[in-house]
Amino acid sequence: MGLETVLDRIRDTGKAEAEAIVDEGRRERERLLVEARAEGEALIARREAEAHEQAARRRVQDLARAELDARKIGLAAQEEVLNAAKAKVRERLAANPNPQALRKLLVRHAAEWKAGRVYSNARDAPDVRASVGSNFGGTIDCIGGIVIESADGSTRLDVTYDSLLHDLWGNMIKEVAVRLWPRP
Repeated sequence: MGLETVLDRIRDTGKAEAEAIVDEGRRERERLLVEARAEGEALIARREAEAHEQAARRRVQDLARAELDARKIGLAAQEEVLNAAKAKVRERLAANPNPQALRKLLVRHAAEWKAGRVYSNARDAPDVRASVGSNFGGTIDCIGGIVIESADGSTRLDVTYDSLLHDLWGNMIKEVAVRLWPRP
């Protein structure tokens, strides 16, 4: 064997080893690319799932917020209707003087006012003064009814239509609301 043959054999062996190393590098590169793609796809899938969960949570929160806002608007509208109804009752009480009702109040509470003073609104003052005489204490701002004050001024009995309406309204508001907005 000549030197030429040995060199050719070494060259051929070197080429074969180089090609084997290059082929191994290509296979390693492909394996790494497949792994990287798989990791990337898994990361994308995980992020998409997180985004869907976050969107679903946000949708639920937005829906709950919208329901709460709608409920607040409905309650505000109901409160407005109830306040308008109460104002209408006050208006009707103020527009219709009722001397018989005043006399009944005075008769029912005669023991209290005979030892004290009686106050009424300006419209009812002549009728009250005619009934209680010198025990009339003056006028007050109310839609009707009377206030009886003890002689020493330590106690007051408020039977004005304003206070009676306030007490009745507090007791009846649920019934009024149920009649106006029955629940299914």
